[in-house]
Order: sequence, then structure tokens, then C-alpha cells
Amino acid sequence: MSYKFNLRSYVCICLLITLTIVTVFSSYSISKFKSNHDKKVSTLMALNEENYLQHRLIMNATKSFFKASQGVQESEFRIFTQELLDERNAVFFTLTPELTLGYISNDSLTEHLNELAVSIDKEGMLTGTLPHYQLIGFMIDEPNMPYLFYAIPMKNVLFSLDKLQGSCLKYSSSQLSAENQSCVLEPANILFALFSYETELDISIPSYNFHYLLTITSQVSESRLMEFFFIVLSTLVACALVSVLLYFRLVNKHLFNRIERENKFNVAMVSSINHEIRTPINALLGYSQVLRDMPKISDEHSVVIDKMLWSANLLYSIAENTLNYSKSATGGLVLNNAAINTPQYFNNIKDYYNKLSIPEGKTLDFHISDKLPKTISVDSSKLFQVITNMINNALKYSTGQAVSCHVDICLRRVFNDPTSSNREWYLRVLIQDTGRGMSQSTKELLTDPFVVDCESQLKKVSGIGLGLYTCNQLLTQIGGKLRLHSVENEGTKIMLHFPLRCGEYVLSEPLNPRNYADKRILIVDDNSFNLEVCNAMLEDEQFNTVCADNSKDALMRFRDSDPDVVIVDYQLDEMNGIDLIGKMKSIEAETKTQYFILSANDKNEIVDNEHYPDVYFMQKPFNTAIFLSGLEQTG
Repeated sequence: MSYKFNLRSYVCICLLITLTIVTVFSSYSISKFKSNHDKKVSTLMALNEENYLQHRLIMNATKSFFKASQGVQESEFRIFTQELLDERNAVFFTLTPELTLGYISNDSLTEHLNELAVSIDKEGMLTGTLPHYQLIGFMIDEPNMPYLFYAIPMKNVLFSLDKLQGSCLKYSSSQLSAENQSCVLEPANILFALFSYETELDISIPSYNFHYLLTITSQVSESRLMEFFFIVLSTLVACALVSVLLYFRLVNKHLFNRIERENKFNVAMVSSINHEIRTPINALLGYSQVLRDMPKISDEHSVVIDKMLWSANLLYSIAENTLNYSKSATGGLVLNNAAINTPQYFNNIKDYYNKLSIPEGKTLDFHISDKLPKTISVDSSKLFQVITNMINNALKYSTGQAVSCHVDICLRRVFNDPTSSNREWYLRVLIQDTGRGMSQSTKELLTDPFVVDCESQLKKVSGIGLGLYTCNQLLTQIGGKLRLHSVENEGTKIMLHFPLRCGEYVLSEPLNPRNYADKRILIVDDNSFNLEVCNAMLEDEQFNTVCADNSKDALMRFRDSDPDVVIVDYQLDEMNGIDLIGKMKSIEAETKTQYFILSANDKNEIVDNEHYPDVYFMQKPFNTAIFLSGLEQTG
């Protein structure tokens, strides 16, 4: 799925959601406006029904009055109609067969009848008009006055219309028409006119040949419409802002995913290159140690071999720093803690430098505090890398002769959370030299690995600063800290704080070299150089070794030799080291064999490593000191 398609889909979805919200709200508001109009119509119908019944009762009563009497006198007519009409302003009057005025219910209204116009249509129906009055005419049972008119004044009609405020009400009949005051007001604009509702009610009295039309028009108030438009506009603006924010989040996520993929690709590429580099480094270290331990080696050759060992060690340090630099840039450094025998671990580091033969004219004083617990839980590979990196830098760059390393333990506040009151244990390592100290540009290597140190160039010492920077980044990301203090002509001090956990483990006593012969070790590696070098280094420690260069041969030798220890390269020909160990465990489920995985990657980068907690993971090249420490941990 392309990014362009994602963006188009995102825009369509945002528009759809916005339109849905606006549509739902508009539909609800319009239905609410219509509901208010319908309520007004219902109210008008109720009022009209009440008036209709009252007028009908009055006319029926008057008609019955004439029907029940043999001859109605004017005084009787006036008394009856005035009682019937009560306080109403309506008027009853009769007409003779000649259509002249007969009786009238109220003499004060006689002058209003001067403009009366009466006619009888072809069908014999009586009709009449009178300004400002609504007339209803009907026949009565009175020979001298056969016609009776019920006249309702227009002000009564208007009073009924004005009862419903805020709506335009129109009254229209064949005689006259009227409207209330709200009809005079015109809509503010065409937009407001769209929110207008109109209903017509056709009212008729069939028995009296009378009908009229009521029209009610409801206009939504400006305040309500302004509120409606404000909410719609606010919704559109809010949706637009949310859409913009989500759009930038989508873009940032896309960029982040792309950067993450690129970082993973770069780390994978560096890891692959690093893996290929480690094989010749491992061979160079192993063969150089084998050569140095051979009898009848001249002093001249021994010096050359020591230089080879030292150069191979620095080359390994550069390869390790390059890989960890790539990981630190992507935040991929994690701790793989495991229990170690503390004295044995640091004694192995001492032996590492004793066998390495440090540069001529340099001395290394290694001191371990008596306060260190016998057992600690720590990432031994990263700890070894940090300590040896700093010691190598001191031995390589210091102008002085003496380099010292002091190791103890301390309790400090968590470095990555200065506000926390929690205190944790840290391994404290002080590395000090007696040279002339670091320049300011060299100190900047802690934060910038590519600063050029002019003084180093004058001394013709190469280096891009990855070691110091990588160790600082590694410690920062895993919760530790690196402090540097350098004074001119007094030397440099580097203080390392490495996170650890104090363990409660029961370990066997450190193995003596004479006991190693009791350990049968199966070494599995499809690279002949690695296999030969690893075998030579372990034989030098008096181990009883068996080698296999493929997984099929490894399984067969595993059955035959019943080894105490198995060292397997992670990348094999037919299967990886994890799968091979799984097959070995299935052969002897109750075996007490110790398993080691040798890989160019960290433990957390190996798939399914969490399913094998009893397997010790080592990084290439094979390091005897780390192996012996791991042997003590898993033993």
C-alpha cells in the first residue's frame, strides 16, 4: 500500500466523518425546528376547535329559540341573545323577507349595519358582507324574519390569532382576510427563509354553509439560527483541526517507520559485516596465541606475535564499537543480566591482559575491592567491553607508563531518573593513567564521536572516537554513567557506573586449571577457522574437546561423547544453534550438559532466546575469560 493511497484514504475518511457529524446534527436540529412548528399547529387547532364549538353552540341555541317560540318579540330576542353572547362583542340580527333589518341584539351597533350587503344566490343560500365583521347567515323558523345573521367582529378574530406569538397566522374566508402582527416582519435574508414552515387548516361548518382557511407560518428565530450555524461552523473547524493534527501524525508516523526501517537495515547490515569481520579476527587472535605458546619461539618473534595479538584485540574492539554505535543510535541496547562469580570474572579479565601482552613500557595494575559480593547479576559481555575498551584507550593513548583499574561497588540514585528517591547498586570502575591528560577536543568525543583531535594527529595516533562515545551511550541507555576528569600533566580519570543486581546464588568454587581436563566439551561450528581456533584456545586451558563442523555430525558426536559442555555457533549449515540445542536436549532429556551459543549478535536479537533460559549466550570472537565466567554461572 503506497503512501499516496494512504493519504487519499485518510482525506476521504476525514471528510466522511465530518459530513456525518454535520448531517446528524443538522438533521436533529431541523427535526427539532419542525417539531416546534407542529406543536404550534396543534395549539392552533385546539384553539380553533374551542372557538368552533362555542360559535356552533351559540348559533344552534338561537336557531332553537326561534323554533320553539310561536312569535318572538324584539325584547325577548334582545334579552336572549345578550344572555347568550354574554361579554362577547358578536352581534345577532334578523332580516325580513325583503332583506331589510329586523331585530338586533345590541342597538349601539345599529350604525355598523349601514354598510351591510346581503344577497341570495341561485341555490337560495343567503350570503352577506359587512366591513370588519365575519358574517354567518342561516334560515330560521320565523315567517316575518326568515333570515338570521351571526356577526363576529374582526378584532375577536385578531385576538385569537395573536394568542400564538412568534408565528404568522392568516385568516381568510370569502368575506374577508386578516393576519397577526408577526406576518408584517419579513425574513432577515433568503438563508433564514429556508428555515420557515407553513401549514394550512381548512375549517368549515357545513350546516351553515360557512368555511374559512387558517394558515400558520413558523419562522425559526434568528438567535436559534445563529446558534445552529455557530455549532455547525465550530464542528467543521474542530474536525478540520483534528484532521490536520491526525494528518501530521500520520506523516510523522510514516517518517518514523521509514527511519526505523532504515535504522534496522543499517544495524542489520553492520551486524552482517561485523559477523564476517569477527571470523578472521577470531582466527588471528587464536592463531597468535597458539604461536606464542609454541616452544622455541625467539624473543624477536615473540614481540611480533604480541603486536599481532594487540592489533587483533584493537581490531576486535573497533568492530564491537562500530556495531554498538549503530545500536545506540537506534536505542537498541539492552541488558542481558546473568549471575557471575565476581572474583573469577575479574581474574579472567586479568588473565586476558596477561596473555595479551600489553604494549612495551606500559604497566597495568588491576585491583578488586574486598567489598564486592561473591555473586552479582550483570551483563558480563557489555561490562567486559566497557572495561577493556577504556583500559585499551588508556594503554594506547596515554603518554604515561602506569595504568590502574580499581573495581568496587556503590549505592547511588537511579541515573536516568534524578528525581527518584530510589537507590540502586552499581559496579564502580575507576580507570586512571599518569599521562599528560586529554585535550578539550578529545573530551568532546563523549558527545560527538567524529571530533578531530589535532594533538592525536601530531602523535600520529589514528582513531575516530567511537570507543569513548559508544561506551558513554551504552552506559546512558542501560541506566549507568561515565564520568571523565582530565588535568594537564596529571593524567586522566574515567569513572564508570555499571548497573547490577546483587544475587543470592550458590556457585561452586572457581575451577582450577587441573580440573578442566574433567570437562568434555563439544564444539560445533561450520567455519573451520573458528573451529580450529576455539579448539586450540580450550585445549590450552586443558579442556577435553571434541569438534564437529556440521549439525548432523554434531548430533552423532553428542550421542557418543556425552559432553559436559556444548559450544554451538548460532549460524550453521542446515539449522541454527538454537534448533540444534533443542534436538540435543530431546536426545537426553535428563542430561546436565551446559550449553553455550556463540553469535555476533546480542542475546535479545536472537529469535526464541527466551525459551532457553539455561543457555549462555556469548558474542564473537570467542573469549576464554568470558567463557570461564559463564562456565561458573551455569555450573
